[in-house]
Amino acid sequence: MPRSRSDFDNYFQRRARRFAMFYRSETVSRLLGRGPIFDRLQLTVENIVRLRAKRVLDVGCGSGPLFAPLAKRGIRVTGWDPAQAMVTLALEKAAKYPGLVEVLQRRWEDLVEEDAHDVAVALGVFDYVDEPVELLSRMGRAAPYVIASFPGPGLRLKLRKIRYGARGVHVHPYPADGFDRLARGADLRVGSIRALGRAGHVVEFLRGLPQSA
Repeated sequence: MPRSRSDFDNYFQRRARRFAMFYRSETVSRLLGRGPIFDRLQLTVENIVRLRAKRVLDVGCGSGPLFAPLAKRGIRVTGWDPAQAMVTLALEKAAKYPGLVEVLQRRWEDLVEEDAHDVAVALGVFDYVDEPVELLSRMGRAAPYVIASFPGPGLRLKLRKIRYGARGVHVHPYPADGFDRLARGADLRVGSIRALGRAGHVVEFLRGLPQSA
């Protein structure tokens, strides 16, 4: 576990604007090696559109980079984030889409809704969660489809573990061969796995037993 819940909360509270800046310019972010955050965003939007979702839950919405591409398509979004600074930034984006985007200051542990959404999304969230099966289970009860990003193992992640760990935040790697096991633990199955280069994967989960070969 992090050294304390306050260590974890304070880290993202203090760095809210820094994280938000990564989404301001795709060109600059790619030059800085952060292109995968745009790749995962695009893959997620494509999946949501393909699923014809009308109601999306964005767990750990941050500053709200998912709001515009969904709201412009008439898709309703409910964004959750535990950090007040992130919520403030997200509310600024939500104000541009009245009636389509709602933002709440809530933790993923507060997620108890069942079938309240068509798709539940978590981008850049499982990186820091010590109980991934529990989070995935809750998302799978809230919506029949779950789309999430996962960082892959490698040197960059090892460096992140050191940097974030010094501030009381855990970072977890997810090898590609572990997603079926993760899905089974949450009573879900894997629908698709899309690679983000060496950065990780975007995975779609859904309810039901695995299809036989």
